[in-house]
Amino acid sequence: MNDTSSSNSKIPHIAVIGIGAMGGGMARALLDSNVSHRVDAYDRALPLVEAFYRDAQKLGKAATDGHSPTKLSQVVTKETSLVLVVLQNEAQCEQVCFGTGSPQANDENDNLRSLLSHGSCVIVSSTVTATWIRQACTKFREAGILCVDCPVSGGPVRARDGQLTLMASGDDDSLAVARPLLDALASQVHVIDGGAGMGSTVKMVHQLLAGVHVVVAAEALALAAKAGLDVVQVYEIVNGAAGASWMFRDRGERMIAAGDGDVPVKSQAQIFVKDLDIVHAEAKKLQSPIPIASAALQQFISAQSLGLSERDDSQVVKVYENVT
Repeated sequence: MNDTSSSNSKIPHIAVIGIGAMGGGMARALLDSNVSHRVDAYDRALPLVEAFYRDAQKLGKAATDGHSPTKLSQVVTKETSLVLVVLQNEAQCEQVCFGTGSPQANDENDNLRSLLSHGSCVIVSSTVTATWIRQACTKFREAGILCVDCPVSGGPVRARDGQLTLMASGDDDSLAVARPLLDALASQVHVIDGGAGMGSTVKMVHQLLAGVHVVVAAEALALAAKAGLDVVQVYEIVNGAAGASWMFRDRGERMIAAGDGDVPVKSQAQIFVKDLDIVHAEAKKLQSPIPIASAALQQFISAQSLGLSERDDSQVVKVYENVT
C-alpha cells in the first residue's frame, strides 16, 4: 500500500460504492491508509455494509450514528470529495451514476450526478465498455464533476493489501484529483494516454488473456487427470516451467482443491461471461478476429449451464470433468 498523504492533504471524504470481493478489499485498504479522514461505503447487500462499518468505526474513519446506510444519499453528499465505483456490471454503474437503467429505482435523484457537488470526482473501477465510460465521463463533466476511467487487476487479496494494478485514463484535472486515492490502492498505477475509455480498453485486452488463461488451465489439468497423471505433481512441475502463468498458479490450485469439495468464491464465473462478452463486442466493432477468446467465452457459458454462475471461476474445470 502506498501512503503518500500528510494530515494536511488528506481527502476529506471518500465513498466506495460496491463492497463485494474487490470493492470491499479496496474500501478496507483505504481505511488502513492515511489518505482520508473519513471513508464511507454503500452496497445493496446490507451484511457487507454492516461489516464494513464495524471495521470503519474501530478506526474512527466513518461518520455514522450506528445505523448502516440503506440509500446512496446517506453515503454520498455535497461534501463528498471522491467516489470510487466498484460494481459488477455496466447496468449497475448506469443506475448508481445517473439513476437510469433500472425499473427498481425509486428516487430519481438518488444517483451520483444529482448528489455530488461541482469539483468532486468519480472513479469508475468496474469493468465496462470503453463506449460507456466515455459517455459517463462526458455526462459527469457537463455537471461539473470530474471522472476517471480506472479498471483494476489483482484479485481480492491484493485489493485488501493496497497492491492492485490500476489502468487509469481521463483528463489531466480528473487524474490529478484522483491520484492520492489511486496511490493508496495500488502498487502500480498506469496512466493510459488518450482520455477516458483507454483504461477500459487496456482492461478489455487484459481480460481476454485472463479468461483464456483460466480456461486453458482447466483444460490442461483435466487432460492430465484423464491421462492418469498426479495433477498435484503436474501443477507443481508446470509452475516451475515455461508453461506457467499467474492464472494457472492461482486458479489451478483451486481447481485441484475442488476435488475435496467447494472452494471459496473469490471471483464468480459469471464475471468472465460478462467480461468476455465485452471483448467479443469490441472486437466485432474493430473487425479483429478472436477465435481463442470466443472459445473461452463458450466454456464459461457452459459453466453457467451447469449451474456454476455464482461459483468461483476456477470451477470452469467442471465443464471438462462433465465431458464423458
